[in-house]
Amino acid sequence: MKDFNGKLAVVTGGASGVGFAIGEALAKEGAKVILTDIEKESLESSTALLANQSFDVFCKVADVSNIDSMQELASWCQSEYGPVHLLFNNAGVAPAELLPIWDTKPNDWQWAYGVNVMGVLHGIQAFVPGMLAHGEESRVINTCSGNGAFINLPSTPIYTSSKASVSSITEVLKLQLEQADASVKVSILFPGPHTVRTKLFSAERNRPEELARDPNAPEHPISSVEDMLEMMSSMGIEMETTEPEEVASFCLAQIKEGNYWINPINEKSEQAFKDRVESIISRSDLPNPNIF
Repeated sequence: MKDFNGKLAVVTGGASGVGFAIGEALAKEGAKVILTDIEKESLESSTALLANQSFDVFCKVADVSNIDSMQELASWCQSEYGPVHLLFNNAGVAPAELLPIWDTKPNDWQWAYGVNVMGVLHGIQAFVPGMLAHGEESRVINTCSGNGAFINLPSTPIYTSSKASVSSITEVLKLQLEQADASVKVSILFPGPHTVRTKLFSAERNRPEELARDPNAPEHPISSVEDMLEMMSSMGIEMETTEPEEVASFCLAQIKEGNYWINPINEKSEQAFKDRVESIISRSDLPNPNIF
């Protein structure tokens, strides 16, 4: 897809961060954009910010973890704005993980998997049939993470394993659509190359009451990128960060090239991945990934 002008794009997790930046970048290139999120107030204010610049940007609250909500969103998009050409399954959460995997609680897994894994699946199930039916050039872009797709950080078992699942789902989707000779293409987005300045670390703000965090769980020291930067600095490590706008720009450029892997270069992360793959091939001991 070389030109986004006149295309209809749906972006989940669109109220802030990478989702908002992608929506803004698409709108600047003439796309009609539907931002969707569970956070109503933030979604409406973000949409107004772009609409006030005369961009074709609209919004609708939806819960990616609920298939009925996503199917309702897809029906609304079709009836109000026509066929969808770009679907960004971008919504994601990061639970406050501090415990070893054997002490984690079911609510933490259910919440994270409901958004990170089932949210991607629900987006596919709600929108891909319509994209196949209209037959026009289309693309599904799933937001993933190198933490899970390439390496597995022991500090975040829930998030890591959820993103490993997103990687597998996306790869299978790509291959199945190619086997069907479909007009719908697939990409997988790895925001980076460094930690992205988003609200991911404060995702607990949108956590449903029925899946509340254990009140006896230890308080997590990181609730923002700034907290992480400060913690790493105290350990003598100077972290680099990436702005959401940089992710969006790179993402759209890669889509225009027709690339499946939308993955900016980070030498330390790539070396950690190579070390893991080498241990698989050589049947040697699995190393602890070092990405800092």
